[in-house]
Amino acid sequence: MTGRQVAPPEPAPTVLALDEIEEGVTETAFEIGADDLGLTDKFFSFPGPLRIALRIGRGLQTFNIGGTVSLTVTGECCRCLSPVEQPLEAQLQLLLQRREASEDELEAYADEDGVEIVDPGAREYDLSERLAEAVALELPMRVYCRDDCKGLCPTCGTDLNNSTCDCDSATVDPRWEALARLKGPEKPEQ
Repeated sequence: MTGRQVAPPEPAPTVLALDEIEEGVTETAFEIGADDLGLTDKFFSFPGPLRIALRIGRGLQTFNIGGTVSLTVTGECCRCLSPVEQPLEAQLQLLLQRREASEDELEAYADEDGVEIVDPGAREYDLSERLAEAVALELPMRVYCRDDCKGLCPTCGTDLNNSTCDCDSATVDPRWEALARLKGPEKPEQ
């Protein structure tokens, strides 16, 4: 039987081959899709690639990993619902140690966000989860099409950035009428 040898698949660029990282400082950069990191959000989408720049400082079995994730998010303006595209930058900082650790030590470091201990025999470390977490923490609560967005008319829905409407702005929302009665009628200035 003659068979071709199939080359093993290339590891994802987020997988660090720990033994191949030289002591000292190594810099690397690559692009990856949001789907490759499992990034999903119900309010935002990620239209382009994520640009990742890493700086890895290695000293024996300790890897100090710092990086930046640059990307663009798209969503809707929270005032007028217009589409918005916004640049975003997330930071990654991780101290990775390849060594033996007791259960108590591992438990103590479990709550540390920037420190991780891995088995001394580990040959690879996948940054995917850490990168996705860094991006998720930087997602804005809301986005605006512009700082002075006027939003939509609450009565007719007209986009007040593009035109005006004839709705009465003095109309009180029925949910606030009870408070308006407590305030009483406005008194003229004397």
